[in-house]
Amino acid sequence: MAKVTVNAGNASDSSSNGIADLRERAEGFRTIANRQFDFNQEILAHLESTINRLEYINTIQIPEMEARYTAKILELQVDLKDQINSRHHWKSMSKKLEDEVATLRGKVGANLETSRFVSVLIDADADIYYFADEFISQGHKGGQAAADKLMEKIREYLLSLGPSFKNAKSIPIVVKAYANLTGLGYHFKKENKVYNPQEVTQFWAGFSQRHPFIDFVDVGSGKEAADNKIRENFKLNIDTPQCEQIFLACAHDGGYVPVLSPYAGQASGSKQRITLISTGPGTVHPLIAELGFNTTEILTPLFSQSESLRVESWRKSELVVAQSDDAVSPVISKAATKKSESPAPLNWATKAQLQLPTSPKATPAVSSTAVVRSKATCTSPSKTTASTVPYNPLEWDFTGERFVENAGRLIPKAKDTAGNRLRDNNLIVDKIADYDLIGKMKNLSICQWHYLRSDCSNHRKEKCKRNHDTYRRPLTAKEYDALWYLSRMGPCKKLEKDGYCNDDYCIYGHDN
Repeated sequence: MAKVTVNAGNASDSSSNGIADLRERAEGFRTIANRQFDFNQEILAHLESTINRLEYINTIQIPEMEARYTAKILELQVDLKDQINSRHHWKSMSKKLEDEVATLRGKVGANLETSRFVSVLIDADADIYYFADEFISQGHKGGQAAADKLMEKIREYLLSLGPSFKNAKSIPIVVKAYANLTGLGYHFKKENKVYNPQEVTQFWAGFSQRHPFIDFVDVGSGKEAADNKIRENFKLNIDTPQCEQIFLACAHDGGYVPVLSPYAGQASGSKQRITLISTGPGTVHPLIAELGFNTTEILTPLFSQSESLRVESWRKSELVVAQSDDAVSPVISKAATKKSESPAPLNWATKAQLQLPTSPKATPAVSSTAVVRSKATCTSPSKTTASTVPYNPLEWDFTGERFVENAGRLIPKAKDTAGNRLRDNNLIVDKIADYDLIGKMKNLSICQWHYLRSDCSNHRKEKCKRNHDTYRRPLTAKEYDALWYLSRMGPCKKLEKDGYCNDDYCIYGHDN
């Protein structure tokens, strides 16, 4: 009986534990169910929100966007149509303008062909371009005859250029002669070439009236009056494509070198359009001759043979240089011969070294010591004494002005084979021993160019403010070198710019 009681108690305990476990498990399932319910509710809410958003997009946003893009498309379609219409319009306009341009080109080409002309500029104030006595003495008839002869000779020259020069027989020739009419009249009267200065006026009247494109211009008095006219007319003509050829009867004046030199380096084009008029040997300034322009003597019959002292000097210079070249050729070094088959050309200033007169008025002669330009690279400078200061072998500077008598002192003794200055000559003054003399020359405030080189043209133009006739000229040898010492304090601009100086008469410093 006791055993039964114990088993019943054990069974009761086991049953209680099973119920508790079931309740615990049931509670767990209820928690899971609650969480599942909450999850379902959350999903439903999110789904509802998404459905509402889609309805908003479908019913509001999409219609708005469609309307906006439809309007933009319509706008672009209108713009495209406008652009197409505009393109057709401008294409039509372009075709029309191309046709007009082609027509204008044809007209311009025809006008350019018919407006071609030849220019002749004459410095009638220059003695080498005085018309011959046979023309001047006949007055009005002589002027007409001179005009006819001038036109005949110019056309003769144009025909000699061959078929490359079109319409040589018919191209207009524009002639302009410039001079001081009053001065010419008195000059010819003084030289007994006319009985009355009025004959010169009648000559130029006949000259101008003979042909429609021939003009004589009375420029009045003034050294640069005719030169300025010629310079400006030359610049106008050279920049005018219709001007086929320019004849310059002013080649005697070295002042035209700066005007002509920009065109000297052109192998064709502008250079070939320029022809210098020479009236015989020595009538083209040496510096202008070196520029290499075409030169003709075809008008020589129109002009009187000049008795100009400067022309005579240039003629002698050419003769002496020709003789010097003959003497130099046998002693040309092998190195120089390899470089060139003939001696290097001499510039005008270098030619002066080949003429060493024994006195200021002596006839230039060739010195054996002068012919050394091809024998070595350079000559060495020697100490100069007061008794050996040379006189200048030439009379006229490139400016057209007369050299100072002792300007030959400037010619360098040390030069390379190309004729460029290597260094300045030694001076016979000392900056310490001759301090007082140098100070004196400085205080005189005299024009260094005028007293060392040649007449100062700027003085007559009132551009140079220094003294020009307050002290005797030429200076003594020591005075000359004292002033040269002051001048050489200023460096040579050409040496600074180009690295060399080939001006034998340069007064500035090259050893600074």
